[in-house]
Amino acid sequence: MVFLPVNIRIDGRKLLFVGGGSIAMHKIQTVERFTGDITVLAPEIDPRLEDKGFTLVWKAYEPSDLEDVVLVYAATGNDELNRRIRDDARARGILVNVVDSRELSDFISPAVLKQDDMTIAVSSDGRNARKSVEWRNRLQDLLDRGEL
Repeated sequence: MVFLPVNIRIDGRKLLFVGGGSIAMHKIQTVERFTGDITVLAPEIDPRLEDKGFTLVWKAYEPSDLEDVVLVYAATGNDELNRRIRDDARARGILVNVVDSRELSDFISPAVLKQDDMTIAVSSDGRNARKSVEWRNRLQDLLDRGEL
């Protein structure tokens, strides 16, 4: 399994997170640094997301929820539902990230360091997220000390 590191233009494009719990919250925290055009869809949504300015939809997932979406994150905590979301997205040509499953995902989210107009992304191709975060943090330390 090979992942290509790319930057995708997302301004003015709809990103959908299916799932409103802590798993989705973690991914949203990374994505929101790049766009506020995020829709969160779930029967229950973490209250911490309510003041972020996102579009929040309190309901169960249906395939029609994928209309006008360019990227979807399946973060429901339900493997069967995540697979269904993946299948529905792929049938529509939409890239999907099934959180915590590199095997089911079309893309993965790296550990990101963003400073001014520079972005550094550290990825283990979904094999070792903890190590990616450690490397990102080490790079941040080097930047903070002026050594990079």
